[in-house]
Amino acid sequence: MHQQSSVMMPEDEPTGPTRRVFRPRVAPSLIALVMLGVLVALGTWQARRYLEAKENIAAYSAQHDVAPPVTQLGSVDGDGENLERLHALHFRRGELSGTLEPDATQLLTARYMFGRRGYGVMMPMRVQGGPLPRILVHLGWVPEEKVAAYLDEVRASPARTVRGRLQVPPLDPPQVATGEFLGHPTWLRPSPKAIAERSPALSIEPRLMLQAGEQAVGNPIDPERVPLDGYAHPVRLHPNKHIEYSATWYGLALTLIAVWAALSMKKVPLDATDDPAVPPPQGAA
Repeated sequence: MHQQSSVMMPEDEPTGPTRRVFRPRVAPSLIALVMLGVLVALGTWQARRYLEAKENIAAYSAQHDVAPPVTQLGSVDGDGENLERLHALHFRRGELSGTLEPDATQLLTARYMFGRRGYGVMMPMRVQGGPLPRILVHLGWVPEEKVAAYLDEVRASPARTVRGRLQVPPLDPPQVATGEFLGHPTWLRPSPKAIAERSPALSIEPRLMLQAGEQAVGNPIDPERVPLDGYAHPVRLHPNKHIEYSATWYGLALTLIAVWAALSMKKVPLDATDDPAVPPPQGAA
């Protein structure tokens, strides 16, 4: 005796005149709801990034362009890691006079500029005033073959006034020396904290450094200048980019709603009721 198997056939498309009614299905609607939440959250995140970037630019302008240059680190009270003091000095222009100490030079891991290999040269500078006797100064980039000659030049004339920008490098990720060049430690990123911990006898500011030079404003760079100094605006991504990203995510959210609504439209006979539980009128085909 053979058991007759039932085969589920797809619902037949209605014949004759039809119309479309809105009948969303549960599973696609739940998936669309989750995806919509993700897209809206991403759009909102980028909108917040835009506002944060504008606040950062305003804060930078106030610190760098409006506040007068710092000539004495002791002009702001607090110890080397006092957060209020660091906030007051972050991004301020600095004109610090003191004595550079080239024997304690620290180098940034070799970087290529203009097709040439070179190192960022950092060294402590002894200054008067402030909670500690020294601050780390990033003097700029020097071609590899000229590092030794430049250090000899500094030894011959260590007393200087260095102009640049005070900044507080981030603590994360923690830095360790990556090697040596000409007997001097090399680092992946500037880290006064790590340098101070590695050489406590230096007694340098553990959270503050001075980036020598002027803010880059698009002027041509002389590749023969030694050292090649200067710095860029701290907000690397133009804030309008965040608006573009936010509009993209919100646009995808609207597209998702439109696709979900289109897929939720079902084709039914022209004389069918909107409620499938209600039978069609008498005499309906």
